[in-house]
Amino acid sequence: MRSQRRWAGAGAALPVLLALALDPLAGAVAPGPSGPLERMRDLIDSERALGLFVEPSVHAWAAARPLLLHALELTYVGAHVPLTLVALAWVCIARRQAFPLARDTFVATQTLCAISYLVAPTAPPRMVPDLGYSAAPGPGDHGLGRLVQSPYAAMPSAHMAFALVTAGIVVWLARSRVVRVAALAYPPAVLMEILATGNHLWLDAVGGAVAAATGLGLARWHPGRRPRVRPAMEPAEVPGVLVQEAR
Repeated sequence: MRSQRRWAGAGAALPVLLALALDPLAGAVAPGPSGPLERMRDLIDSERALGLFVEPSVHAWAAARPLLLHALELTYVGAHVPLTLVALAWVCIARRQAFPLARDTFVATQTLCAISYLVAPTAPPRMVPDLGYSAAPGPGDHGLGRLVQSPYAAMPSAHMAFALVTAGIVVWLARSRVVRVAALAYPPAVLMEILATGNHLWLDAVGGAVAAATGLGLARWHPGRRPRVRPAMEPAEVPGVLVQEAR
């Protein structure tokens, strides 16, 4: 019986691993920089047309505080996928009936992001010359990083997409009000991080939000998908699309 449960648990986690395996694929087939840089310049032009190209100023503010910038660079590389996997593992263990929806939302979101990196790879703004970004390489630029992800994975921002999926899971299912408030603060903190490190524009973050919302929609589209687990809050307290899912 225990052996069967282990195999069932491994099978439930397999879609997550397969979705994450798309990132090395995008890195392996990443093109030269000309096309990705042109796409980023187009996004920058769009922000300039709106009068909202603020990212170099955000980076300059963080660069004037080297310890802060270094901390943000470390969390950018090492925090987000582990935090999302921890949230999914918690749901699998403590809120098992909600796990299929949480897992499928993440898998669909990650797949949409990876497809975007394959179809329309976009360079991060720090790679665009003359914008005032520091010249430090980022994740995926070379070496081992290039083996696990594409250097041209700016649009959409998977960091923002994962932050929204993780925050949504915690807000929906956690019982502690303090934990739920911390989860709500997570996406804005990630937005600050991705802008300050020069890895994304705010338009990339919007793209990540669209990917997360679409991923949730695709996961809920599964026929008969209704998690029976009771949410941590009453339906009236649960924000946005989570209200509908909790009913």
